[in-house]
Amino acid sequence: MKICAFRFHCMLIIISIVFQLVAISCGLASDVKIIVHADIEDPLSANDIRNIFLGKKTQWEDSQRIRFVLYTEKDIYRKFIKQYVRKTLYQYRNYWRKKVFTGTGMMPVMYNKCTQCIDFVKRTKGAISFVPETCTVSDGVREISKN
Repeated sequence: MKICAFRFHCMLIIISIVFQLVAISCGLASDVKIIVHADIEDPLSANDIRNIFLGKKTQWEDSQRIRFVLYTEKDIYRKFIKQYVRKTLYQYRNYWRKKVFTGTGMMPVMYNKCTQCIDFVKRTKGAISFVPETCTVSDGVREISKN
């Protein structure tokens, strides 16, 4: 009887941990917002965002060059890459390393402060980035809704 009770309690703890992990992973989207230069009017799907940050989509619909910048604070960076690019941080870094070493791409611009990302997007036409929800977006930059 004591062994069955012990197993039952262990199972309850494991189920509780799983539910907590699921709840945390469902909240990933609310932690990140995507920002663009104020001149960008294009609607973006999740697939567009993925292709932009993989370097596959390089122009906006008005033929303006897309310039993306990565916010490298580890938690937000990992969440964004996992949700939108559908890769692990390790896979994403290796993807860009391979592009650089094969001559088919250049390493993306990276900043570790959200203010630097916002400033880059503000002063660079065609720019896009992501920042934490807690960052305040300034004039010249707008947050986009994800379709």
